[in-house]
Amino acid sequence: MQAPFKLFDRYILGIFIKQLIFSMLAATTIFIVVDLVENVDSFIDKSVPVYVLIKYYGYFLPYIFYLVLPVGILLSTLFTLGGLSRNHELTAMKASGISLHRVMLHLMFFGILFSGWNFIFGETIVPMTNKRNKDIYRYYVKGVNPDQAGRQGNVYLRNNPGELLHIKYFDPAKDTAFDMDWQKFKGEVMMHRIIATKAVWRDSVWVAEQGKEWFFQDNSIQFRRIDQPRTFDDLGFVPADLIKVQTAPEEMGYWQLKRFVERLQMMGGDPLRWMVELAFKLSMPWTCAIVILIGVPIAAHHRRSGVTLAFGIGLFISFLFFALQRVGQVMGFNGLMDPGIAAWIGNVTFIIVGLVMYVRVEK
Repeated sequence: MQAPFKLFDRYILGIFIKQLIFSMLAATTIFIVVDLVENVDSFIDKSVPVYVLIKYYGYFLPYIFYLVLPVGILLSTLFTLGGLSRNHELTAMKASGISLHRVMLHLMFFGILFSGWNFIFGETIVPMTNKRNKDIYRYYVKGVNPDQAGRQGNVYLRNNPGELLHIKYFDPAKDTAFDMDWQKFKGEVMMHRIIATKAVWRDSVWVAEQGKEWFFQDNSIQFRRIDQPRTFDDLGFVPADLIKVQTAPEEMGYWQLKRFVERLQMMGGDPLRWMVELAFKLSMPWTCAIVILIGVPIAAHHRRSGVTLAFGIGLFISFLFFALQRVGQVMGFNGLMDPGIAAWIGNVTFIIVGLVMYVRVEK
């Protein structure tokens, strides 16, 4: 009695994987076309070579896969069950004693696996490729000097109370800061200032080159010119601090972003926006499993729906879901909602809707 069930399970999952590949290709193509249409004027104005566009979208692909995977899973769920219904295979399945619960169980298992995979993928590959994608855009479209394309621009940092830092560019590959302006205050009075055209992190200290230094006291000002390399070991920041400050959330993994939030809280900054982004990094991967909970009852209810209708339903549900996620994100950014609630409001809403629909559908 077990063999037919195992054969049927493999049959269902085989169709699901094939439909997932097709859905991912379709969703990815739509995403790239829309992005290309939005940016084609900039690419043409800057005469971006074709090979650079291929490289640009090659580095963009992992992030696109990360974003559209839930859409692909939802569409493949609708296509799989819709095809089984049109071919009367669902009817034969039920006549053989196989309920919709079994199909849901296996698809949900795959959904949870994909959720875990998407989280790991977003932690490892996506931040690295996003960084290179943005570097290409900064160089070829924004016109940033190639030596500075990979640098962090206009870094502002307040690591310790009473200390402010501004750096025009930071090159993480060489641990080098350009046009550094470091200031130390006592209350609202400036006590110490260092300006350097270049500062290199070497042997756990900053080595400044070509700059100026001021000491401000009650009735006097001491001025020193930095003509030769000088060592400063008490500036209160390290290269890792500079990298994190200007790195976009999509260029950081969960744990890197979490450490950045903790550091920001320690130095008295406002971490609200980053806390919202951190919460979304946990909630987003679970979308892969949640869309199956929505897709199965919809596909089982619309048993005679064609591919076109299934595709339309899938895109409409995806639009509603991401719109709700965006509303939560904006409310979280503006402090109108706790970051955790803002990140999970879309997931929880669709879990409830999916459960209600699944309970009411014919098994």
